[in-house]
Amino acid sequence: MRVLTRRSLVAAATLVAVLLSAGCVQTYPEEPAPEVNLVSVDGCGAPSTTVALPPKRVVVLTPSVLELLLWLDLGDRVVAIGQQPRPGSLPERFSAQVNALRSLSGKYTAGSGYKAVPKEELLSVDPDLVVGGFASNFDAPGAMSRDDLELRRIPSYLALSTACKKAVTRPLTGFDLVWRDLENLGTLFRVRDRAERVIAEMRRKIAPVQEKVRGVKRPTVFPFEFDEGTATPYAPGNRQAVNAVIETAGGRNVFGDRNEAYTKVGWEEVVARDPQVILVIIYDRGDPAANEAHFAEAERFLTTSPALRGVRAVTDKRFARLVYETASVGGVRNADAVVELAEQLHPAR
Repeated sequence: MRVLTRRSLVAAATLVAVLLSAGCVQTYPEEPAPEVNLVSVDGCGAPSTTVALPPKRVVVLTPSVLELLLWLDLGDRVVAIGQQPRPGSLPERFSAQVNALRSLSGKYTAGSGYKAVPKEELLSVDPDLVVGGFASNFDAPGAMSRDDLELRRIPSYLALSTACKKAVTRPLTGFDLVWRDLENLGTLFRVRDRAERVIAEMRRKIAPVQEKVRGVKRPTVFPFEFDEGTATPYAPGNRQAVNAVIETAGGRNVFGDRNEAYTKVGWEEVVARDPQVILVIIYDRGDPAANEAHFAEAERFLTTSPALRGVRAVTDKRFARLVYETASVGGVRNADAVVELAEQLHPAR
């Protein structure tokens, strides 16, 4: 092996410098480093959600957040969902897209409750973003936690508008959390213009209602979620989406003094509060005739229950109707629920 002396190295360097100055050696510009455009948003709790590129392989763990993505025209980015949604839980216009999605924890079965997505199933679709609406989507036994995902460099987002206790520090009287979710998702996917259009359309629907009910005498309303059981009813408090729907539509939640999402109450307490209107809420069956029959069943229960005899809403048969998916879950259709409920509470306006 030839050993280069210090003198020969100096001579070689001098020769290269001469050749460069004479233009005898071709040089190439350095290739620019790939541009990394990190964006970060804060959803419900830690960690923040940070992505370098718009996600293309998204797993959505709950229908309410899937619906947000569908309204943003991002259905083509979703590769799988946690559990096949219950029929009627999403708008008919999205049915074809939803039915084509792979379900990672099986099909919906009535009364089955939430099924956690096994870690192996989740990782098998190689997601670049995992989105949930409930803390249990990540914390339920067998599920993959947000910390586990972060260790694998898979970002996750937990929605603010579905059931984020940390975000609801005062009574819900508007839809700011829904709008923050839309803005955050618009930022992550680089479609802020779409998010702004969806928010603007919600505001367009709500604004005339707010104008028409300004100064009106607000009836007290008991939101009765019929499908949650009749023995001991759940009372939605002021930390629940339906409180914002009722307030915006010109009513007063009869349990609006409860600083929580839900509380179980006895019928005697409903009687004591004597609501002027009972808002009957059912799960959407996805079929108008089936919904009509179920609403009628709920109203029969209310009018025939000895425990409710004498309640003003029952005596006057003053019932309003909304489906759970528009009234009790934060989302784009809350604006439609406001319009529908306002027409029922204040038909003269």
